[in-house]
Amino acid sequence: MTESNPHYVNECQSDLRAVKEGWYATDEHGSLLFGPFSSRENCLTKISQSVKGSAPFESAPQAPTRSK
Repeated sequence: MTESNPHYVNECQSDLRAVKEGWYATDEHGSLLFGPFSSRENCLTKISQSVKGSAPFESAPQAPTRSK
């Protein structure tokens, strides 16, 4: 699994990235994984939960395909 780190996106960065200001979990490349959170502690809690459990994003179920 990708290592996640908390990162604060300030007002200027939020305008550039077209996201809300707040704390986000980021990967090693700086890509936002999930968030925003109101505090660093809330972000760290979610990161630790995603490490213990499943991936932070659940994939949507795929529709069955019809064979011809």
